[in-house]
Amino acid sequence: MTALLAVLLAAAPAPGQASALERLAQDVSRSVAEAGFEGPIGVYVEGSPAPASRAVGSLVMASLSTRRLAPVPVTARDATEAERLAREQGLRSLVRLTVSLEPPKLVVRGDALSTWVNFWSGATPTRTGPAAAVVSVVDADLEALTLAGAPAPASTRPLELSLGVLAKLTALPAALAIADLDGDHRAEVIALVGDGVLTWSSDGRQRGRAELSAPLSTRPTREPFGLLAITNGKLLAWSSRRERAETFVWKGDAWRSSGLGEGPSLGPVVFTPRPGFTSFARELTWAGKTVALPEPIQQFALFGAMALGVSPTGTAAIARGQAPSSQLSGVGAGSTLADLDGDGSPEVIATSSRSTGEVDEVRVLALGAFESAQARGGHLNEAAVAWQKKIDGRAIVAASGDLDGDGVDEVVLGTWSGDGTGELLVLRRTP
Repeated sequence: MTALLAVLLAAAPAPGQASALERLAQDVSRSVAEAGFEGPIGVYVEGSPAPASRAVGSLVMASLSTRRLAPVPVTARDATEAERLAREQGLRSLVRLTVSLEPPKLVVRGDALSTWVNFWSGATPTRTGPAAAVVSVVDADLEALTLAGAPAPASTRPLELSLGVLAKLTALPAALAIADLDGDHRAEVIALVGDGVLTWSSDGRQRGRAELSAPLSTRPTREPFGLLAITNGKLLAWSSRRERAETFVWKGDAWRSSGLGEGPSLGPVVFTPRPGFTSFARELTWAGKTVALPEPIQQFALFGAMALGVSPTGTAAIARGQAPSSQLSGVGAGSTLADLDGDGSPEVIATSSRSTGEVDEVRVLALGAFESAQARGGHLNEAAVAWQKKIDGRAIVAASGDLDGDGVDEVVLGTWSGDGTGELLVLRRTP
């Protein structure tokens, strides 16, 4: 028997056991029924690949039918048009779902809403009735993998990681970034420490330092806080102790200031500072659209079209261009997203939200495990952990990137020790 065949057979459901698609459909229909929606109910499903989306839609409708909710398929260009068409067809409710394969998970996200509009509420008709978020995450089985046209997982080897010291700091790190500055396919680590931007090679050798020169803030924070981002070959450095951001370019193994910059931003996301606070305002601009997260933002990590946002109160959520409908508690600011096993889907690296003590804990969770606990509004302790380790000090910042050019991400954690110094720790997969 080949290794691939063995993996596929292992992914097949046991006789009498519901398939991954069936379990997703049952989760969705149960959520809709328990929220009190009335039939007839429209079902709009989008996502890629199309065969998997169509299968999920069919199974959701079958499951809703057993609950006597009279499901009706809704075909539309997008979710907004689907609501309009459902209302025109006289449907009482609408389920809008997006299906995605995020190996090794099959994920459905969306919402359910009442499509009945009260035209007697005044000059502007108002939508009435229940509304609910819909999230379901299951392990992708053979059926789901086949419909998705995706290869089976290449390896079932457990995630084995090591954690080592990259550099010791005389002060606390306020922000981190990882980028290949010289094109050698080995990334550098950049840290904002005090009023300086420090840079190390992947082996821990310090390569450069630049001093911030932007005007001092009239309302600086007591504790360090900032943001570093590489955009179009330039480094944007923003400190909560400065009025403006500053830009730098890497030339001749050193940073050269290229003047003051705009406000703090990370890729397509633009943040609004909160003078005197070690966090950004909860309202941000994401690809030109205003998104209001549930709470202010202390840590924000991007991975493709998704992001992890962590608040000062220890709540966190995965978002995809819009505000999440639920949060997970118990998550610390030294958290980020990284593809540690090279499968194209990120893991969530999470630290604890405790603010006292000399010890922290680093946990690595599969994306599906984190989002499943988030959908329940649970605590970090309730989510399944793929790897964990205690560390000295508190992890207060984090960043991810490919340090050694092997195609797999590493994670750099910036820690705060009890004596006011700090360390940079590197989390990487062992061979």
